[in-house]
Amino acid sequence: MSISVGLTLDVSGLRQGEEAARVAEALNTFLTKHDLERDVTVGEGASAGQVSAWSEYPIIVTRFGSWADRIEQGAQDTVRAVASAAQVDLRWSFEDEDL
Repeated sequence: MSISVGLTLDVSGLRQGEEAARVAEALNTFLTKHDLERDVTVGEGASAGQVSAWSEYPIIVTRFGSWADRIEQGAQDTVRAVASAAQVDLRWSFEDEDL
């Protein structure tokens, strides 16, 4: 069974400038690896030491539970590899339930 989900990811606690840029680049690479580069946009607030990622349209997923676990852990690992002190907040919205 497939469901439609939205994804929001906020990374904070980054040093301004280069660290935020490296996190944004790492997240873009991660999203490409998981075939999400067309579904999720990464935005960098370098002056604020933040990076955000979000889906503008629902992502259709089969076997959400195991897939979501891989995405959540992978996003955490990706950010921490670049910025070990960063705080990562990943949230799902369930588009089918919003109707």
